[in-house]
Amino acid sequence: MPEVQSPGQLSIDEILESLAVFDGKYKRAEVDAAIANREEITPKLIEVLEGVLANPEKIAEDETYIGHVYALMLLGHFREPRAHRTLIALSRLGGDLPYRLFGDSITEDLAIILLRTCNGSIEAIKGLVQDKGADDYCRGAGARAITYGVIEGIVPREEALSFLGGLLEASDAEVPGVFYDMIASCLQRLCPEELMDKIEAAYAEGLIDPGYIDLEDFRQALSRGKEKCLLDLRAEMEERSLDDIHGSMSWWACFDERDEPVEVRPVEGKVPKGKSKRVKSKIAAASRKKNRKKKR
Repeated sequence: MPEVQSPGQLSIDEILESLAVFDGKYKRAEVDAAIANREEITPKLIEVLEGVLANPEKIAEDETYIGHVYALMLLGHFREPRAHRTLIALSRLGGDLPYRLFGDSITEDLAIILLRTCNGSIEAIKGLVQDKGADDYCRGAGARAITYGVIEGIVPREEALSFLGGLLEASDAEVPGVFYDMIASCLQRLCPEELMDKIEAAYAEGLIDPGYIDLEDFRQALSRGKEKCLLDLRAEMEERSLDDIHGSMSWWACFDERDEPVEVRPVEGKVPKGKSKRVKSKIAAASRKKNRKKKR
């Protein structure tokens, strides 16, 4: 039986080479080694993502490569501000490229990763949310990052409500779709008593799908009160914190060959239309979680 190397025995190149190859196994030792060598490996992980940005179609089509998914999660775990610009750029790729590259990590993890790497400034995240050419689910992740910023003390609640509520203005409205549903979901988490007239008007105009989030959900939030809503939001953010990166990744369906992956509903309530059954890309399969009960 070959000797298993400890994290300290793995070189940076060995870590990156192992993390790059998708073989159905969660690379726990290599992740530990990356964490132990954080300073040395961080620029290399950013280079991995910049390589994806330079040729996203090629990476999306390569079903043997998963290095960029590990890079995404590790840089979020590290709270690395130097990665933020590249992460925003990847999130603003057109079409379904973000999903083909990162699968359900877009709806599960991107929000907390954007927040943890923003270094106290949400301006680039706002730009993503406002980018009508970006994927709706990436924009929704940006919106949710802003709500988490309220909990972190980065964004005043009033500023978050003003920005997100402004997206429902008739002058800015696009074709109704899941983006507005996700904006509504973010607003509901903040107990938006100040914006209820605007929110009710958005429902009346058909901008928000009541099958995604109902007006009654807002009324229930108001009845709970701002303090309780923010406590619930804090609990959600802490569950997705990435502080325990093994707990965040190791239980993904692709890393547990004993069970078959099953469909889940992302945190915002819906699986991207036409994407819920996509398993051709191993990245989509890799990030499809079995449920939200983490295996520690």
